[in-house]
Amino acid sequence: MMKKWSLIVLSLLVVIALSACSGNSESDSGSANSGGNSGAAKGKITFAFWGAQSEADAIKQAIDNFQKTYPDIKVESQWIQKDYLTKLQTMIAGGTTPDVMLISGGDLPGFANAFQELQIDKSLFSSPSFVDSMSVDGKVYAEPFIIKPKVMAINVDLFQKNNIPLPSQTVPMTTEEFKEISQKLTSGEGASKIFGSEPLWLGNWIYSFGGQFYTDDLSKSTLDSPEAIAAAEYIVSTKQEGIVPNDSEKQGQNMMNWYLGGRIGMFTDFGPWYLPQMADVQNFKWDLVPFPGNGGSKEVNGLALSKNSKNAEAAKLFINHMTQNEEAQKIIGGNKNAYGVPVIPSATSAFEAVAPNKNMQAFVLAAEKQHTQEAQKSTNEINNEMKAIDDTTPIGIGTKDVKEVFPQVAEKINNILQQN
Repeated sequence: MMKKWSLIVLSLLVVIALSACSGNSESDSGSANSGGNSGAAKGKITFAFWGAQSEADAIKQAIDNFQKTYPDIKVESQWIQKDYLTKLQTMIAGGTTPDVMLISGGDLPGFANAFQELQIDKSLFSSPSFVDSMSVDGKVYAEPFIIKPKVMAINVDLFQKNNIPLPSQTVPMTTEEFKEISQKLTSGEGASKIFGSEPLWLGNWIYSFGGQFYTDDLSKSTLDSPEAIAAAEYIVSTKQEGIVPNDSEKQGQNMMNWYLGGRIGMFTDFGPWYLPQMADVQNFKWDLVPFPGNGGSKEVNGLALSKNSKNAEAAKLFINHMTQNEEAQKIIGGNKNAYGVPVIPSATSAFEAVAPNKNMQAFVLAAEKQHTQEAQKSTNEINNEMKAIDDTTPIGIGTKDVKEVFPQVAEKINNILQQN
């Protein structure tokens, strides 16, 4: 009888202990293979990440928040300020792989072999696409941490000066409307010329025309599609019409500085990493609107767990906390150092409050709806072939027709994909 009573007491203690652990935060119990006894996790883990000073400051604040919750786990920060991927490869090859690594969806395929596969509940995130972008061949290798979508910043003063109605804050302007407004905003000449927009980037605008770089299964290049070619011809036309700076005009110039100096009416390549800089801007009226034609693409950054981690349980707790704890996510996306949209719904209001008088909702909607980065394992080889676009067509410094060059580039990329 005593033995049976002891088993009952022991079972109750286990239930109480598990309940206490699950109440540690909103969802720290949950995502990155969070098995094992979290109470026993302790010791040191290493965490590698990149970023500007403001980004590193936000990450370090979130790390401090984690260590207050888990004082028995010491996190050693490895802030890599230059050549992040190269140095990460060196560490992996040399057997000094960090326990946890920040990785983007675009770079993930080339590193997946060094990461543990994770089991993640998509419903925990604002959009299931966040988890999809952390997957390779149907397997998840990183947990979504921060989203960096693209929106368009407008110079409100220039719009008002030219009697142009401000764009909708929720409905993207069409590509035709964008060009028409750009033409109206463009004026002057020489060093004082005002341009409708900064030079357009194919990586954003291909989606505005309903195109993409690869088929949905990533097996084939679609640069030879009518949509991709239409986007390229559109970019060339904006240069030829003088509504964006040409190559000689933009050489050595910082387009964000031109925007803040009143020489750019619409800045289409505006990411959340500009927000800390904009917080210090005075005497300049600006706002945010959706990217034209539902264009732009979102960068999803996640936290990956090393296959060779010597303290995997602690590393899993760290990943869960940084990606699922509301307070940690608000630190990453909801203070003056905010550089991306939080991945959980409960933290997005803090992100929007970073710039309370601006249309921050444009970022939140873009994070949910924009096309994710299209990633391939042979990134370097493909990028080498993509250089032909800038080198030989008017998108860059060349003169060849994009209708001729794009199918040629697509064929060479397909040859690379067939070899994988």
